Amino acid sequence: MVPVLALLLGLMLDCSTACSLDRGTFWRLRWQRIETLGFLGELKTTPVVWCLRDRNDFRCPWKNASITRGKQREEATCCHSKMLGQVFHLFATEASRRAWPERALGQLLTSLLSGLHALEDTAEQSPACPPTFALAIRTCFLGISSYPGGKRYSPCSWEIVRAEMQVALSALPVPEERSPKKRRSAMQESPLRSQHSQGLKPQRTGRVQSSKRRKGSESIHAF
Repeated sequence: MVPVLALLLGLMLDCSTACSLDRGTFWRLRWQRIETLGFLGELKTTPVVWCLRDRNDFRCPWKNASITRGKQREEATCCHSKMLGQVFHLFATEASRRAWPERALGQLLTSLLSGLHALEDTAEQSPACPPTFALAIRTCFLGISSYPGGKRYSPCSWEIVRAEMQVALSALPVPEERSPKKRRSAMQESPLRSQHSQGLKPQRTGRVQSSKRRKGSESIHAF
């Protein structure tokens, strides 16, 4: 297993810009995050104080304070889609369906899908999650997904998983709203905008030339 600290140090080489979203997607994702955390809270069925002996260190990257500031924080914003995907698959298993109330679990999965769909629309415009960070996330979730089975799917094992996901979604930075300058730049670079503007130029030129021909013809008839 590759040490998480070594993986995090490798982030400096992989991604140089933070991910950002247009205003609509940013607010949609922000609301989805609040909604998901609320649904995770509704899944709680066992007091956490009963499960202190079951606590486990999954060595997850979001528990490293360095990703909450500076360059690594910017790079971590590019991994939000991968994080939501891992959380969705964790709660979509048959074992999870047996552990949680159907209605509450269904609301959680729907909320996670909403966030994933919002991010899919911007995937081509954003930098990818750095491979080292993506590997750290996958390694962490492998440990989390196998943990309940090792504890014979006890109520406390699921409570540890639920609490870990609340920490994950609260701590991992999300993409920020794109600045007005970047929004204008994106609009100017849009292929549709470019094609549209190129298509207008010949039409305007044609109208000007046609107008000039009509004026010339009128002058000839006048003589």
